[in-house]
Order: sequence, then C-alpha cells, then structure tokens
Amino acid sequence: MEEHTGFGFDEFSVEMEDFKMRRTSKFDRIWRVSDGGSMCCIPLTHDGILYFGSNNFNIYAVDVKTGKLVWKFKTFGIVFESSPVYWKGMIFAGSFDRNMYALDAKSGELRWKYECMDKVNSMACIDNGRIYFASKDQNVYCCDARNGSLIWKFHTQDEIGSSPAVHDGKVYIGSFDKVFYCIDARNGRLVWKFVTQGEVYHANRPLIRDGIVYFTSFDNNLYALTADEGKNVWKLKTAEFGNAYSPVYHDGKMFLATRDGNLLAISMDGRIEWKFSRMHVPSIPAFKDGRIYVGFEDYNLYCLDMQGKVIWKFTTQGPIWLTAVFWGNMVIFPSWDCNMYAIDASSARVIWKFRTEGSPSYLPPAHDEFEVVIRKQAEGAGKKEGERKTYEFILDDESEDGRFYKSRITYQISTQYAEKGKYQIDSDEEAL
Repeated sequence: MEEHTGFGFDEFSVEMEDFKMRRTSKFDRIWRVSDGGSMCCIPLTHDGILYFGSNNFNIYAVDVKTGKLVWKFKTFGIVFESSPVYWKGMIFAGSFDRNMYALDAKSGELRWKYECMDKVNSMACIDNGRIYFASKDQNVYCCDARNGSLIWKFHTQDEIGSSPAVHDGKVYIGSFDKVFYCIDARNGRLVWKFVTQGEVYHANRPLIRDGIVYFTSFDNNLYALTADEGKNVWKLKTAEFGNAYSPVYHDGKMFLATRDGNLLAISMDGRIEWKFSRMHVPSIPAFKDGRIYVGFEDYNLYCLDMQGKVIWKFTTQGPIWLTAVFWGNMVIFPSWDCNMYAIDASSARVIWKFRTEGSPSYLPPAHDEFEVVIRKQAEGAGKKEGERKTYEFILDDESEDGRFYKSRITYQISTQYAEKGKYQIDSDEEAL
C-alpha cells in the first residue's frame, strides 16, 4: 500500500487494515473536456488520406504519406471520440456542437448535417445506406446516410456517449442509464435490453463474434451475452475504476484496456491469460504483424509481443487514449500533446508529425468520481467514525529513459474507525 499511494497522512498511519474504492458520483468526464488542440479519436485512412478530429473544433484531412494538410473543416464544437467513418465518398463525424456531419471526402465540403438536442460523442456506424449514432440527449439516431433525413430515433433513460455496432439487422449500444440495448435496425424498436449496475459507456464499438456480444460496464465487469436474445453467457470482473472500452478481437482472444491501468488478454470463454500494467489509463490496442501497439496515459506508445513483453516504446508529450492505425509500415496515432504521429512500426523512428492549432485541452482526472474507503481499528480516544477528508494521490513512474511523469488524482477519503478487532461499515455503502 505504501509503495503506490504516496499519501503522507498525518491523521493516521498508512499501515491500513482494509480499504476499497467506492463510487461517489456519476461518470461525466467526457462531457467536461475543454477545447484546445488535443486529439482523442481513432484516425481513419482511406485512399491515401488520413482523417481525424480535434478538440479545436476541426475535422482534418492530411496526406497519409507526408502528413501535409489536404483540407480542414470547422465545426462549432469539440470533435471528441466521434472518430470519422467513410462511406461512398463521404466522411462522417460528430461534434459537441450537437451535429453529425457528412463531408465530401476529397474536398471537405459539407454534404449535410443532422442536429441533435445535445453533444455528439458517438462514432457513427454505416450499414445498408443508413447511419447510426447516439447523443448526450439520450437518443440513438438512424438517418439516411445519403442526405441525413431522420428514419427513426430510440430514447433511453440517460445520456449516451457510446458508439453503436450493427450486426444482422440489429443495433447494439449502451447508455449511462446502466442498460445495454439491442434495437431493430429497420424500425428502431427494442429487441431486448440487459441491465448492469453501472453506466455503459464504450468509446469503441461492442465486440460481436460467433453469436456473442461482448461489452463492459462501469460496474467493473466484462459481459458476454447471446446476440439474439441478450442472455448472460458469462461475466468477468476486470477493474475497480469502471470500464470505458469494449474488448477488441485478435487471433483467437480478446484484448481489453481497463481504467485501472491494465491491458488484459482474455480468452473467449472469459479467462484472463495475461496483463500488461503501467498504473496509467491505456488506449484501445491495435495489431500488426504479430505485435500489439497500445498507448497509455503515461505519454508512451508501447510495442509489445503477443505475450505482453515490451519490444520498444515511443514517448510523446501527452497521454495517448485511443487506438492507432497503420499505413504500410507506419503506425499512426494521436496524442493529447496536439500532435498526430506517424512512426516506423519496426524501429519507432518518426516519419512525420502533424500539429493541430491550439494548446493541450483540460480533461478531469480519470478517477475523480471514486472515494477511497478506509476501515481502521480505533487506537485510543478521540477517533470519530465516518471522518471525511480530501487528499491528493501522487502516482510516480520513473521511465527507463529518465523521463519523470507524475499523475495527480484527488480523492475523497472516508475513514471508518471501530473497536479493536472490529470494522465499522456504513449502511449506505454501495458495492461496486
């Protein structure tokens, strides 16, 4: 415990008998990001062009070989996690200005836009000429991809920051109302729903394979459900700080990035085979030629072998939160430091980098909606039950190349004293 906290408490010793994490507020981190030049999106490559969005309100198109600007399109809000998708000469991306945009892929000219009632954080999915996406306004939308006309919308009971997947005529998506939904893609009617104990939010699409849909929840579990009926096949606890990604499939197994700072390799029947840990939030992994490429909040992109051993790492000046893409032998990925990097996948040599306009954006701490609950034996008079104070954790990581990174996270601390040999547990304590 002492090694990882750096508490420095005066009120009590760090020789604690028992502690756990408890949720104190709803997860809303994604809605509180500020504007700036930072990027948090999955880049898209098509026909020699790289497309991506930025917190400076722009959608960019750059030459994938040289990193030179081809065009940019200005929205009126942050383009955050609504990673661009391509369909029939158009690029689709959403903005915090409440719109889903369809742009000409070659010129960047506006083809159409659809205005929702709140921010669009969802990455769109195109299927059979229809575009599916969601909004903070609690709705899942289905529009005609050719002109943006509304076909149907489906209302949930809370905000939606997730990205949908469409499979066999059904739309799969989670909501902050703690429910994972299966919706008929033709008419927007509910097929089934599955209730979890936490917000369901995934920046990437749910994984659907061999009749099973896999997704995560802020109740810390990875779920496997039958795709046709939503019956629970198995669930696996993967985290203590909630899950914000769905797993991705590669070569017979799943890989899941958790908010605890782990990249997990998981068998298709729900067993953890290995984990790669860095004490900082990781990105969605990408795969090429028997290697895994994964970024972390510690500013590094790691190249791993298929057993999770480090081959090399590349250091930027900001966190790396979403997945990389490939073009030839280049691995291309965005950093919070306002740069899009293209590096050699074998040697990590920089081939080019493209800097957006603006300075790095503000994003709230990853774990500020959690409380550390400490149960401690009373050692004498004057100890009050249920004391609450706020402390700052400082997590240190000395990298091999001498670069020093500090992550500051402010937690609310609840101290619970009891008679010696007993523990006091609040009656209103929520189980994660």
